Parts: sequence; C-alpha cells; structure tokens
Amino acid sequence: MLAAAVASILAATLTPAGTLLEPEFTGCLVCGARGVSDAIVNVILFAPLGIALALHGRVGRRAVLLGGMLSCGVEFAQIFIPGRDPSLGDVVANTLGAAAGQAIFQVAGRWLLPPARVAARLSLLAAGLMLVVFSATARLLEPSLPAGALRAWYTPDLPDLEWYRGRVLRAKLGPIDVRPGRPLDPDAVRGLLLEGVPLRIDVTTGEAVGGLAPLLAIEDEDHRESVLVGPDREDLVFRYRPRAARWRLDQPDLRLRQAFTSVRPGDTARITIRRQGRGVCLALNRVARCDVGNSVGRGWALLYYPRHLPVWAYTLLEAGWVAGLAFPIGLWARRRPETALALALLAVALFVPFTGLIHTPPHQLVGAGSGLVLGRMLQAWRRAVSARHA
Repeated sequence: MLAAAVASILAATLTPAGTLLEPEFTGCLVCGARGVSDAIVNVILFAPLGIALALHGRVGRRAVLLGGMLSCGVEFAQIFIPGRDPSLGDVVANTLGAAAGQAIFQVAGRWLLPPARVAARLSLLAAGLMLVVFSATARLLEPSLPAGALRAWYTPDLPDLEWYRGRVLRAKLGPIDVRPGRPLDPDAVRGLLLEGVPLRIDVTTGEAVGGLAPLLAIEDEDHRESVLVGPDREDLVFRYRPRAARWRLDQPDLRLRQAFTSVRPGDTARITIRRQGRGVCLALNRVARCDVGNSVGRGWALLYYPRHLPVWAYTLLEAGWVAGLAFPIGLWARRRPETALALALLAVALFVPFTGLIHTPPHQLVGAGSGLVLGRMLQAWRRAVSARHA
C-alpha cells in the first residue's frame, strides 16, 4: 500500500509537467497471463537473500521483514523505469521467498547429512519428485487448443510484438485454405499439432526484425493466441498454446535457428511445419530440421523464457535444470536398496521419453551426471566437516 501511495503522489505531481509517465500500481497478487510463473520466480529470487541473512545471524521475523522492505524498495524504483509498474504481488512473493530461504537454512543442517537409512529414502523420494517434474513438464507443454472457432490473420499488428513488413501469399493446413478472418475448425488445427498435418505458408519476405513478429497468427474467439508462426531476428519461430497457459505459466517456443539468413527481402519463400515422431519439422525453403521439440530439460522455460539468449545459454539452462533435479539424489545416495531404486528411476526418467517429449539430448544427460557428482561431493565435504568437529 505504501508503494501505491507513493506512486499515485508522484504521478499526480510529475505527469502534468511531462517528466514522468504515470505509473500504474498493480494491486492483484497473481497478475497477467503469466502471473503464476512470475510469482514463482519472485519467490525463488529472494530465497537466497533469506539464506544469506540467516548466515549472518539475522533470523526470524526481522529477517523476513528486511526482505519485504527490500522488495518495497525495488517496486518503488520501478516507478521511474519506463515500462515497469509497481506490484503488490511482487512484494508478497519476494517476502515469501525470504521466508522460504530462512526455513531452508533452519532445516539444512538436518538434511545435509542424515542417517544412512533416512538418506537413502530421501534419495528415492528425490528421484520420485524428478519423475513428477518431468511428467508435469510433458503434460504442461502439450497443445491445448480451444473447442470454439478459430480465425487466422496474416502479418497482424499485435501488442508486444514487432510488425513484419513481408506479405503472406497463401497458407494451407493440409487441404484447407487458411484465409484471414475465415473461421477454422479447431480439430483441423489440432491435427497440425498432434497428427502430422502439414501447415504451409508462402510468403514474400520483408526486412529483418529486431524481435518476434507474426507472419501467421491463429486466435480464438477471445483473441487469445493459439498458434503463431513468424520470424524473430534470423530465427523461424513456431509457437502454440500449451496446457501451461491455463495455469498462467510462461510459454516457450520452437525455433529453426538462422533460417532467415538464407533469404533476402523480396524473396519468395515457403515455410512448412509438421509433426514428425515426437518432434516437429520446421523448414524454410531448403533449410530444415526435424528434431525440434521439447525435452525434460525444458521445464525451466515454463517459469521464465527469455527469447533472445545465445544457443549456448539455452543449452546451459537445460543442463542446469536437469542437474539441479539430480543433485539431491547424489547428495543422499547411500549403498542401500533405496538408492539403487532411485538411480533406476533416474535412468527411466532420462532414457524413456515421456509422451510429447523428444529423447533426452546429450547435454542434458551430462547435466544429470554432473548433478549426481556435485551431490556426492557435497556429501563428502559435509562428512569431512562433521569428522573434524567430532
């Protein structure tokens, strides 16, 4: 509420002079189409602060209050940042994150080196949770199209997206002509995503764009995006509405990297998209890949998906996500049957593809191994520290 009062006062005094745009205070706790993912990320961001305060002797309500005050300061600063608005939900999530960090610190001592039987059971529990996370990733990334009528639009000017100055000549979904404004059967569109019906788009290419720009957008009756195809800088992007959208999580996309480097403005090009096996085939003229798809390491993208990172950064994020999930198994691994079963579950999770996911890529397998090794290293260090104190 303090942030709201300060925001309104500054807006009232500075906006008439033209020195500051009027900030809009957001009073809801979970806001926007990706509100749940934003809330989870804000909790995660402030958990290390709670741990750091505990390491310096600040524990309890005062430490949590410090986290909340810092969050209020961050939200207050956003009044002066163009395109940013203070949010009560962010303050609440950040404060919960600081409290979570405090709680983690309180129980870390007991969890780092529990008795052998308890540790082995915890390793099995960690493997079970990994299976749940991977299964949820597969389920949330499945296409989820509405039952009502859909409509397509060529090169539309949509909020938060670039406008592409090329021209769509024609688009066909299998034998069906996809024309602007004409109702589409959602079952036919679902066939594109699930049954391998190809979508072909003939375009006259335009100038390069600095961000994602729609060539073809298919929306439902409430103007919510169901399918989008277009360039993002040099990449060809295919994006569909996943089940995660119902839960207000973030929405990753599938990309054919550097596809538009093969064409120049004014060229005629054909884009083809179809499902093949567990993945998707994306093609622009002769540039094509048929192993594009989501894997178990894509779960991080449901929380926060930046579109303009280099390829190596996405590779590290995917490997790091799998490593983080495998880390507790290594930390609690013991020479007991429970741990053997945990490792078997881990192998099943990595080598038996879930429905809708492609086979686990090598870099994610390396991430899983690295997580196990790091967990074992922390376990050995903790044992050495305990032995010295003893």
